[in-house]
Amino acid sequence: MYPNPSALERYWQKSMDFCPEIILPKVASCGHPPLVLIVDDNPANVEIFQMRLEANGYDIITATDGESGLAMTSEKRPDLILLDIMMPKMDGIEVCRHIRANQSLPFMPIIMVTARSNSKDVVAGLEAGADEYLTKPVDHAALVARVKSMLRIKSLHDKVLEQSAQLKVQLKTATKIQSLFWPDIPELEAGGHIWAVSLPAGYVGGDLYDVIPLPDDSLLAYVADVSDKGVPAALIMAALSTRIRSEALHQCKVDKLIEAVNHSMYNLTSEEGFFATIVLARYWPSSGKMTLTLGGHLQPVWIVGSGVANLPQIDGISLGIIPDAKYEKIEIFLSPGESILFFTDGVIEAQNTENAFFGNERLLDYIATSKGPPWGKGLLDSVHRWRGNSPYNDDLTILEIWRE
Repeated sequence: MYPNPSALERYWQKSMDFCPEIILPKVASCGHPPLVLIVDDNPANVEIFQMRLEANGYDIITATDGESGLAMTSEKRPDLILLDIMMPKMDGIEVCRHIRANQSLPFMPIIMVTARSNSKDVVAGLEAGADEYLTKPVDHAALVARVKSMLRIKSLHDKVLEQSAQLKVQLKTATKIQSLFWPDIPELEAGGHIWAVSLPAGYVGGDLYDVIPLPDDSLLAYVADVSDKGVPAALIMAALSTRIRSEALHQCKVDKLIEAVNHSMYNLTSEEGFFATIVLARYWPSSGKMTLTLGGHLQPVWIVGSGVANLPQIDGISLGIIPDAKYEKIEIFLSPGESILFFTDGVIEAQNTENAFFGNERLLDYIATSKGPPWGKGLLDSVHRWRGNSPYNDDLTILEIWRE
């Protein structure tokens, strides 16, 4: 389920106590007139264009052929280029191709000027990367209007680039902040171990896990997956993590704890359409006892020997769907040599370069053909090999508890 367009805005309002507002800066003015390069081998044309544009407040530089125009473009980096098509040494279309192929150059609008009325000439110029065209004899009002229009587009383009760069910096900062949510994994007694990893599909993600030691030497461990990805999901993730830790101070029964968290999440996010799935366990390392509950999440995989044991079905709706949901719990015991894997759908829905899913069968095949415990790190490596060079299509989280 994806939230409606106003979801993030409303969530900011509800989360103002701990979520600072992000404001993108305005693009600073350079303080000088736009620089226009005129490339034309006809001195009379250059003089007329220069006179008209200078009268409208533009700085002008000129070149008399394609090669010198290309060199001046690299040296001066004008804001706009007025480029004749028919020139010696290198025609305007070839100059345009060279400019667009040079990745080191910023965006510069190019207006092609031609004496030809042949539409093929116009099409060739546009396909080479020109943004506009004028035909000779050039109407002076049209010339000024085209230049103003193209410079307005350049201004908007440059502003978007600057905001994008600022946003990238902010997202990198958000990535570092989100990493602070991942807990220090405690050392367990009686040969017990915990390992976990979470990899976002973007800079930040909506998957989370936590391990919370309790006073009686048991611990709470969970994996959750917030609907959607990116910044909105990461903000919900932060709120959900905080709420679970807060409720764990008062309620250690997993079914009751998740009911309280669900009620809080419904109040926070139901209007925006966000929800979260969760698998939550309370584990006693000394005995291997574990109580489990699910909220719309994938069933854990309980590994016994080189096979998978059947877990009783655990019913429970995702968090945030209805306010007064009830949740079931089950009890199991991990014996020495056994393991249980919690994971999000980013594991089984990982896609390779042919858009095929990793799937449940490959997960089970990995367990059947590998030695463990532990199994989690090997599973992650198996998913990585499956994906190859394809990008992450979803956040991925794995948490494993096992006994030697």
